[in-house]
Amino acid sequence: MEILDSLIRHRQKERASFHMPGHKNGAAFSGTRFENRWLGLDVTEVEGTDCLSKPSGAILKSQETAARLYGAARAFYLVNGASGGILSMFYAFFREGDSVLVDRSCHRSVFHALAICGLRPIYLAPEVDSVRGVPKGITADAVRRMLAKYPQAAGVFLTSPNYYGFCSETKAIAQAAHEKGIPLLVDEAHGAHFPFDSRFPHGAIEQGADAACVSLHKSLPCPNQTALLLLRTDERADEVQEEVNTFQTTSPSYVFLVYIEAALEYAVRFGKEKTDRLLSWMKPFARFQTDDPFKLLMSFDRQGLSGYEADRILREEYGIYAELCDRKNVLLMASWGNREEDFTLLKKAVECLESAPAMAQPHPQPLFSAFSEGRPAMEPRTVRGKKAQWAELSACVGKICAGAVTLFPPCVPILLPGEEITQELVCELGLLRDKEIKVSGMEHGKIRVLLQ
Repeated sequence: MEILDSLIRHRQKERASFHMPGHKNGAAFSGTRFENRWLGLDVTEVEGTDCLSKPSGAILKSQETAARLYGAARAFYLVNGASGGILSMFYAFFREGDSVLVDRSCHRSVFHALAICGLRPIYLAPEVDSVRGVPKGITADAVRRMLAKYPQAAGVFLTSPNYYGFCSETKAIAQAAHEKGIPLLVDEAHGAHFPFDSRFPHGAIEQGADAACVSLHKSLPCPNQTALLLLRTDERADEVQEEVNTFQTTSPSYVFLVYIEAALEYAVRFGKEKTDRLLSWMKPFARFQTDDPFKLLMSFDRQGLSGYEADRILREEYGIYAELCDRKNVLLMASWGNREEDFTLLKKAVECLESAPAMAQPHPQPLFSAFSEGRPAMEPRTVRGKKAQWAELSACVGKICAGAVTLFPPCVPILLPGEEITQELVCELGLLRDKEIKVSGMEHGKIRVLLQ
């Protein structure tokens, strides 16, 4: 615990704080209900605490340990979440005007990066699970086909595992990219736990990715906003550090940094033991697991229950809060922090839901199969600044989308700026509107389109 030890040493030396932050080691809250001993470690860059933007002491040593754990040459601590790391990767590896193969089911931060960096996306449509209707991942054959069609591509970007716990063929895709002399970057936000047990899928760096982002807070015992950016080699390390500094706050939380260390140490010390216990508790739910054993993707379609209805029952009748739901599924994310009683309660709830009489009519889930492939009608950066208007869904077919239309979660845009709006996507949005599902980018049944 290099960072924690350095902060403890600092606290032992400091008798009076005349630096940021303003709570003065937590003294401002002394005697109130907001008093918290962790605020005593919430300092700033003073002598002995190192500097995240140019680490040379405790933070550097801690990052070197993290890199070894993930089989990487370098690791950069992120306190703005993996979104800042994704922006940094794109800015470091590509240049304005480059064409990049991009998994269309990526997180919206990827599409922000495309626009900010002035890149020309070539979308890769994911394989879709025919039963559950969710993206399974990108195949190597799909990447090779698109690289042959677009030989000017400067790189490939994947999301693996995706929000639902499905993995792409990362190793074979890395090989295909490297044969063309281009890098593979991976949003591995949901795979922070992968290196710590052989029953998990292999990590992106281990499979040959040139860079990857992992969100520690998604599956490790770490606060929101904590993440790592990993590099397979040192080749672009200085440039990546520069871009991380561009997109990351200049006032990082040292408490977050301590928890990054703590979460990784926890994973090393207890990961296998905790995984043994967790997977034994999850055995009754094995039919719901995806590539990532920690993900449970449940459907009660045969009982005539939509994902929205099943989620409501779990929440209101059993106090079980899921990560997300859609028309067909409920997604639950487990971790080493769960307890045996959590799964006892879940088993009771699932048995109750599955005891309902089976219905013949399943709920359709075609949304991800409607995603576009290839180049969009207009480049993301080109859309910015053009005149747009709000339009009724019925009047949008054939028009160009002006703003991202996104479900939260999984934060995968249904429509992106620059994409042509199809009848199929209008129908999908209409169903979400009729179900009163909150969709960012759709207001009162209208979305923004470019004036033509």
